[in-house]
Order: sequence, then C-alpha cells, then structure tokens
Amino acid sequence: MKMKFAFILSLAALIILMACSDDASRKKAGKTSGTGMIHNEYTLRVVIHWPGDDFASRQDIETRNKIQRLISEKHVGNVIRVGTGMGWMDIIVEVQDKKTARSSISEIMRMVAPTRKFTVE
Repeated sequence: MKMKFAFILSLAALIILMACSDDASRKKAGKTSGTGMIHNEYTLRVVIHWPGDDFASRQDIETRNKIQRLISEKHVGNVIRVGTGMGWMDIIVEVQDKKTARSSISEIMRMVAPTRKFTVE
C-alpha cells in the first residue's frame, strides 16, 4: 500500500513539474535561440545545416573553426558562442551593423562551405 502511495505521489510530482515550464517567461523576455541566448540588435546567429542527424565530425568542427577565424580576422564581429547539435552548428556573433555583417558572413560561408545550407538569424 505504501509503495502505491509513493508511486502515485511521485507521478503527481512529475506531472506538476512538467506543467510548470518557463516557456512563458522566455516569450516575455524576448526572442531566444535554441541555445537560450536572447537575440538583440547586436547579435546574429549563423546556423549551419548538414544532411542527416549525425554528430559533428572533425571536418565539420574544422569548417566551423575556419568560419569563426574569418569572422574575427575580417572584423565582422566578435564570436561570443558556438554550439553543435545533431545535423546543425551555430555561431553567435556580436556585431555593430547587422546588414553589413550578414553580407560578410554570407561571403565567408560561400568561401569556406559553399555546399552547406545555412541561415543568418
């Protein structure tokens, strides 16, 4: 009997925890990326996609490192965060002028990874 009560109590606690998410507070705070970073007028998120949902390979990481290096060398902006997921990578860049930075990032992507699909958010 005690086991049933403990199980029911645990299940109820789990349901309550799942219902109490912080999605509402994120919506009020501003636009966020999958990384949880709030986008503002000074940040861009470069999202790079590749086929499938495998983990990033060494070559994928090297490609991202080249992109990061060129963003810094060409003074496009300051890379403040990078991440990888299954089938994607992202680079968060702090910039002064989004329009100019988008153009420069697109040019870098065409040079370094011309066949990769990407977006600049």
